[in-house]
Amino acid sequence: MSDRPLAGVRVVELAEGIAGPYAGKLLADYGADVVKIEPAGGDRARAAGPFPGDPDPEQSALFLHLNTNKRSVVLPPDDDRDNDGVLDRLLADADVVIQSSPDPDPAELRRRHPGLVVVSVTSFGLTGPHAGLVGEEIVHYAYGGPMSASGSVDGGPLKMGANVGQYQCGTIAAVSAMAGLVLADRGDGVHIDLSNVDTQVGSIDRRMTYLLYAAYRGENVERPGGYRQSALPNGCRPTLDGHVQISTLMNWYPRMLGVVDQPDLAAIYDEPGFLFDEDVPEQVDAHVIAWSLSHMKQEAMDVAQAGGWPVTAINKPVDVLADRHFNKRGYFTTVDHPAAGPVRQAGAPIRMADGWQLDRPAPTLGQHTGEILAALPARTSGAETPADDTAAGGDEPTAAESASPSGADRELPLTGIRVLDMTVVWAGPYATCLLGDLGAEIIRVDNPKIFPTATRGALPRPPEHYVADAGGIMGGYPDAQPGERPWNRMALFNAHARNKRSITLDLRLEGGREAFLRLAEQSDVLIENNAVPNLNRWHFVELAVVAGKDKSEDKELDWLLDKVYAKSMV
Repeated sequence: MSDRPLAGVRVVELAEGIAGPYAGKLLADYGADVVKIEPAGGDRARAAGPFPGDPDPEQSALFLHLNTNKRSVVLPPDDDRDNDGVLDRLLADADVVIQSSPDPDPAELRRRHPGLVVVSVTSFGLTGPHAGLVGEEIVHYAYGGPMSASGSVDGGPLKMGANVGQYQCGTIAAVSAMAGLVLADRGDGVHIDLSNVDTQVGSIDRRMTYLLYAAYRGENVERPGGYRQSALPNGCRPTLDGHVQISTLMNWYPRMLGVVDQPDLAAIYDEPGFLFDEDVPEQVDAHVIAWSLSHMKQEAMDVAQAGGWPVTAINKPVDVLADRHFNKRGYFTTVDHPAAGPVRQAGAPIRMADGWQLDRPAPTLGQHTGEILAALPARTSGAETPADDTAAGGDEPTAAESASPSGADRELPLTGIRVLDMTVVWAGPYATCLLGDLGAEIIRVDNPKIFPTATRGALPRPPEHYVADAGGIMGGYPDAQPGERPWNRMALFNAHARNKRSITLDLRLEGGREAFLRLAEQSDVLIENNAVPNLNRWHFVELAVVAGKDKSEDKELDWLLDKVYAKSMV
């Protein structure tokens, strides 16, 4: 059997569109056998395009991307879905089913196949007054996401481009399916009712922070606009050939000064009250724009990044395809499709040994119907529904009831897993937040002498007048009061800090390194999203020496990374 993470997992995909199929794609790309059941006219993504020429359901870029490594089946029109038909026999041999509507009924699926993990991915979920309503990206983002606080101050709310929210929902669906597999392996399957609007409400992209801001301050976050002048410049700035995105936090402005290298700009920051001077934002912006307009966008990025200032070229799709970084890492892969021909597509979103692999292109409609039906066991004549509690005359559970918790005594999927959390800002803390929600023990490691970048606030002790107008990200303190310990009152941090324990260790000191080593030896996973040089600054090399491991230049971190990353895939 393959060593890939999901080898041996069998998935039946009854989903269309983006969110559900993207979940299926993630599972398939990492080793699961995914059989996609399509209606006679095909998944609606086949009609979405874009197309290289005239619309062709076999050449939709969206479908080609979402369905690599899957096999396609079109069911016979007279298939008996509830009584030993083709679908029922496919599900009998499956571990997971992903559906984008409650048809077939999840309760019936669970009754007939008790070990099955049923993942229902819908717009509004299967319970509540909006159950069954349909939506698309703009609906989900408006109803559950931060659309009310996105866009121009003087204009109306705007959604983000393309379908970012649906891809996020698909990612959560894939994580949920894997968590369900853990529960199924312990005994019984589970029904997962995943609402797209719920994933927007729980999104780390501002929404969780904005909701906590409203709870703390009793007011909504206003639309800040896409371009703002600030003493700490952030956002889009023009270049000779396009634009760059600039990010300047409090502890990064010295890097900006080093890159821009203008004495007049440096003099502004020599004044103690520069952060609160109303004239400073316009003065700083003039210097930054003069600098950006003297460079091409990639050159500006290279120069700034060399000085540690986070400036990034804003790339068009053609720029991304030609980008030297992606190409050096071998990110793109050419997929030879029987109808579309060779197509350059995105590669592995997650890099790990024996992980992502492209085995087959997206299927043509019903391409594998014959081979899959031929491999099914023969239909059992007069098949009966498996006996359960409803056979005695009790009420049959509804789809909503089948998604309810099966009992307080059921352990969460990641119970018993210990995670060391050395993350900052958003992405890393959100990952450990999700793991904690699933039952892992999360131990957050902070340095008591170093204030983490934009994680517990912009400043260790922000003045009250700064907090009042700091906006939805940096102004989220209860009653707009920083308090005695502002770092513990910050909405930006508290939004993702649930289900975590905290320890402070200074890895620059021998005692801190020894304590961290003991924690690492008793942990299953380490998650960190800091700058690459931080591994050495945190003395991970010295930790390897303490452990008496291989200290060669090429392997000095291997022992530790193998230890804490090896068991990270559930």
